[in-house]
Amino acid sequence: MTIRRQPRFRPRALPFTLLVLLLLGCVPTQDYGPVVTEFQQSSATLAQTFQTLLANANLVEYEHYIDTRTFDHRQLAPAEIDSRAVMTPEELKLRSDAILALAEYTTALATLAEGKQEAKIVQDANAAGASFSTLSTDTQTAASNHHLIATAADYSGPIAAAAAAAGKIMGLIAEHRSREAIRESIEKNDPALSALFDLLAGESKDIYERQKSTRHAQGGPLFKEYNLEITKATPDKEYLLGLSDRIKQFRRDQALIAQANPEPAILAFKKSHDALIALILAPKNAKPQSLAQLVASVRSFAVEVQSLSASTK
Repeated sequence: MTIRRQPRFRPRALPFTLLVLLLLGCVPTQDYGPVVTEFQQSSATLAQTFQTLLANANLVEYEHYIDTRTFDHRQLAPAEIDSRAVMTPEELKLRSDAILALAEYTTALATLAEGKQEAKIVQDANAAGASFSTLSTDTQTAASNHHLIATAADYSGPIAAAAAAAGKIMGLIAEHRSREAIRESIEKNDPALSALFDLLAGESKDIYERQKSTRHAQGGPLFKEYNLEITKATPDKEYLLGLSDRIKQFRRDQALIAQANPEPAILAFKKSHDALIALILAPKNAKPQSLAQLVASVRSFAVEVQSLSASTK
């Protein structure tokens, strides 16, 4: 009698979307769409606003230098004015691009957390990886036109580390790797991304304080010149009126700068990212609370960005 062997049972590979749901402990009906959209919009606004603020920091340095030389009756040259810049144009762009790359990375993780559309998950992961790859290349260009003052940080190392970390995480997602591999990679590599958030926030505070200090110093020559003119036997009224207009504008600018500290918005940006990481890594019974914290963080981020954007206008 021939004994027929029963075929061995081989479990079918889990669909990627189901793997993600198991990875995150989420329910398929959860809609992250509005949260992701609000985060993306706020991130784009922050990047644009931050670049404007950094450019304004350069302008404040230029203006203060020009005023000082003018009232001291000293010569001016374009190269001397340009040498007062906080950082080069390449570095200005690098910082706003770093914000956009971090936003794409966080968005890719949010798409993963939603776990609904496999194609979208892979698309966002590839986009985030490409953004960091480009950013890493651009860092070398910025480094060759190195910042003009010591306040500007060196981003080459932190960006290279963040790009490598993002590449590992996004690569595993795009390759449909196992849930254990993705979770372990996020836990291991995300700190390099978090460090880039911290660098942006810390440097923004330093540059803001310098800008505020320089703007305050800009008032000195204006008041000095005005008070000197009125002591003359026949003060020049037209000149005095021009100086008074400059002083009034100086006071308005001071009030605007007081509201234009970018650090809170960047810290809120990081807090949204941290809340998403916490949601992804949280145990299943903690998911609802983690999701509520994510929503609250993104809303706070949006409020900070709106306030910062309004101050630059």
